[in-house]
Amino acid sequence: MEKQLIYEPMTVITDLILAGITAWFAYEINSWYWERLMNVHWHFSRAFWMLALGALLGAISHGIGPHLDAGIKDLLWRLTTISIGLASFFLLMAAFHHVFEFSTVELLRWIAVIFLVIYLITIWRDPRFINVIRFYAPAMVFVLLVMVYSYFASSAAGTGWLIAGILVSFLAAGVQMSGFSLHKHFNYNDIYHVIQMAGMYLLYRGAIVLKDCNVN
Repeated sequence: MEKQLIYEPMTVITDLILAGITAWFAYEINSWYWERLMNVHWHFSRAFWMLALGALLGAISHGIGPHLDAGIKDLLWRLTTISIGLASFFLLMAAFHHVFEFSTVELLRWIAVIFLVIYLITIWRDPRFINVIRFYAPAMVFVLLVMVYSYFASSAAGTGWLIAGILVSFLAAGVQMSGFSLHKHFNYNDIYHVIQMAGMYLLYRGAIVLKDCNVN
């Protein structure tokens, strides 16, 4: 039987679209950073770049992974998990800058750094996806709680969009973990990517107008 050139083509396509959309959002948010010089924009743009990298690596893995040497496949997966960890770090830092004074963030930064180091050590030793969830989920829940607090405490611009974006991302992750598929050529990964596109858009809409603490 002839080998497939591209495995899981729909997953590759949706992953590449997700990577392209997320990279564009990262570029746009970074442009706002240079215009307004807000720390939340700088950190959100880096989080989006890392998420875009993860989607790109996912496309490579799903597309040509079976053709690659086992060591290369393992490296691709580890780099994917590392990109998710870095995205979590930058999202935490963005949340810190939104609700705390800069001097306080300088101290809290070390909590995020320790969190990231523990994650990297854990994932390098055991790169199973369950370990990704154990670190990524609490980080996202923390960011969600920060945005909910800010929304009700001050109705800060962008927090509503961010809350919606995080909830949609949770929905996407739930679909992926459930294994639900619409078709053999449109499986749970493909559905996850499509839902996550909507989540990235909502996060982008929120991040672009979010402000640092005490910035009017």
